[in-house]
Amino acid sequence: MDLVRDLLLQIEEFDQGFGGDVEIETGDHEPQVVAEHLRLLLEARLIEGDAVPDDQYEFDHIVPTRLTWSGHDFLESVRDPEIWRKTKEGALSAKGFTLDLLRDLAKGFIKKQIEERTGIAL
Repeated sequence: MDLVRDLLLQIEEFDQGFGGDVEIETGDHEPQVVAEHLRLLLEARLIEGDAVPDDQYEFDHIVPTRLTWSGHDFLESVRDPEIWRKTKEGALSAKGFTLDLLRDLAKGFIKKQIEERTGIAL
């Protein structure tokens, strides 16, 4: 899930609403791992993009163009490093999670933070 968050942050950085292709830095991840995660983000409708056959590898190359509304929403819920750390710890302690549960858990931590800082129960 760290890779998913990192990919979303990279796509957001390039997403200027002009529909151009986003260049992804893969770091120490294998290209096929990054491609698979981009495919999953596309299937989950967190990003928009195109699948382009890649003759060099046995998988399609995903060319992300922008985050969707859901992608922005998910990213906002896990943007803060401390919220992300707590969210990952919570998911690991539950020994299972889905993307929706991660988002809900992160939003729960954000709501708690807002309540503590403002005194307003959400």
